[in-house]
Amino acid sequence: MAFTPPYVSVADGRTIATSAVRALAVVAAAFLFAGVFAQLGLSLFGIESQGALTRSPIAYAVVNALSFVGFIAAGYGFVRLREEDSLVHVRKPTLSDLGWALLGVLGIFLSALVMGVVVDLLSAAVEAVFGTPVETGQNSVITEGRNNPRLFLYMIPVALFFVGPAEELVFRGIVQGLFRRSFGLVPGLLLASLLFGIGHFFAISSGSAWTYILIAGALGLVLGAIYEYTESITVPALAHGLWNAGLFALNYYLATTGASLPV
Repeated sequence: MAFTPPYVSVADGRTIATSAVRALAVVAAAFLFAGVFAQLGLSLFGIESQGALTRSPIAYAVVNALSFVGFIAAGYGFVRLREEDSLVHVRKPTLSDLGWALLGVLGIFLSALVMGVVVDLLSAAVEAVFGTPVETGQNSVITEGRNNPRLFLYMIPVALFFVGPAEELVFRGIVQGLFRRSFGLVPGLLLASLLFGIGHFFAISSGSAWTYILIAGALGLVLGAIYEYTESITVPALAHGLWNAGLFALNYYLATTGASLPV
């Protein structure tokens, strides 16, 4: 049965506190499990340093995939232990869902363009006030892939089958569901997107963290809106995976051809 959550519906204080604590706990558990599973992957390949890991594209991809298996394990464990199956809305995918996923990719692209302009304006303001140049935050996968472009190719299936489903299960399915229950649809969407952006702090390898967090948060808004409209977690999971996979494919092309994007 389709759910029709209210746009604004604030619960009592105890419910709000409980939902907030559970949302933060799920995210913390997801990152903890991700670290444990990644360490298992490193042990599997007998790798002791990040430098050695990035020299092996296969190992790099497997370790990253395992870290998101940890995400899924934490999310699924919460749903089952707390008997919160109703939080995550999923149904058999349809052709229409594919269309919405592709529309979601377009929405992410447009939001990235808009947030790019916003970040540039804010960065210019910060530099004018403090006299310090602001460099946009960079994802560690992009940084490592530019040094070893084959990493991008191996990360494409990881993005599609692990990153998209794992992050959407945790942030859209569980976190957004918990916040929606306490605050209503719109506040829940905003809070979940903010937490999604902050969660990407750990993916930053260089540049200013706040710039990357803003852009990731905007991506979360698009994915969250698609989830609420389609009422199926598979749609934002596919859109998320396609977006990341597209970025990896584009960066592989740029890194191997020496081409550059038009300004």
